[in-house]
Amino acid sequence: MRRCRACLLLGVFLLAACKNDEAVVPILPLPAGSLSVGSTNMEVKDDFATVTGDDMHRILIGQSVEDGPFLSDIMKYPESAWRVDVDIPGDADVYGPAAGTTMPVSLFVTYPAREDSESEPYIFPYLDSINSEFPNMLAPGETPSFADDSTRFPLIILAHGYSAHGIYDVDHAHSLSRQGYIVAVLFYGDLRTVEPDSWNPHTGFLRARMTRAVIDALLESEDFGDRIDTGNIGISGHSFGGFTALALNGGRYLDDVATVHDPRITASVIAAPWVGHTHNGDDVFAFGQQNEGLGRVSTPVLSFFGTRDTDTTAEFILPAMQRLSGPTYVVELVDQPHVFEGGSWQDRDNWELLFFNAYLKQDPDALRQLQFGESMDGGNEDRQLFDYQKLAGTAP
Repeated sequence: MRRCRACLLLGVFLLAACKNDEAVVPILPLPAGSLSVGSTNMEVKDDFATVTGDDMHRILIGQSVEDGPFLSDIMKYPESAWRVDVDIPGDADVYGPAAGTTMPVSLFVTYPAREDSESEPYIFPYLDSINSEFPNMLAPGETPSFADDSTRFPLIILAHGYSAHGIYDVDHAHSLSRQGYIVAVLFYGDLRTVEPDSWNPHTGFLRARMTRAVIDALLESEDFGDRIDTGNIGISGHSFGGFTALALNGGRYLDDVATVHDPRITASVIAAPWVGHTHNGDDVFAFGQQNEGLGRVSTPVLSFFGTRDTDTTAEFILPAMQRLSGPTYVVELVDQPHVFEGGSWQDRDNWELLFFNAYLKQDPDALRQLQFGESMDGGNEDRQLFDYQKLAGTAP
């Protein structure tokens, strides 16, 4: 594995040497994956099977009525649904109202499945997302049957934005698993520790700790532990999910050493990442003054930003990307707001697959396209900003 990574890095330097002689080109998206997809159990109790819209949304984000249920509380078969109980240290200065408690994190896992294991899809009762169907969902007590009995698959964590949830990522997870990835989609329940319409600064510390605990549980599990390629773990996040990825990769939230770092993560995709904002005329940075703490992030990062985003703006994102010390790629999504429009999600997915194939599967052709690709064909208008592209081993 070390030899493969050395060859990959050498390839990056060779590409840099010849870049001036090779024209940048549009990228043709890879074809849809051909593998079948299975998922872990997500069936809800009968009492919640008809709860949709705003009521289900509040359950999924942890904002249900006081002492009301979170997703982990409404599973029909809790012994078969994925839940990780995270012990939060007792430091209230770091973890706020969650300090000293145990907080469950819910998730579902999709994986490349054996073709003959397909079954009727389960429709999760939240219809306000693009897709809430779970094809080939494991029944209670059933274990996954993988597409290949001898293959270890790279793992990708999907981290949603603040006050969002994982049902939005059902299609996203399935498309990655069809390409040969095990994908874990987390439900952080951010609003469980805050009052409605307020912000808890301690959430940044909770996010990283929760994600690391989930990775621990997956690697230790009987169902997935032996099927995960432990040397190739990625994370993809939008907005506060992008912040989560940067923190886990070594960026110190508020320049505090209490930020949980997980060196097992080897590649990150961050879309419209929160790295700071302006509040009452003052600039607030997520990772220390001028985001200097991002210099500790040495793993490869692919970043997106929308030119019409007023929540996570280019004025904060672009200087932050210059702080990163590892391979860096920045893609501009033209005329896109914070929550991208359909064609730009398509662009994100295509760039993301190329990036993960390059860095989690060590595909040299994917790396070359990533290095020289000017834009992604189809979707909406997008362009790679080569002035922000950084190769391995360069200083911030």
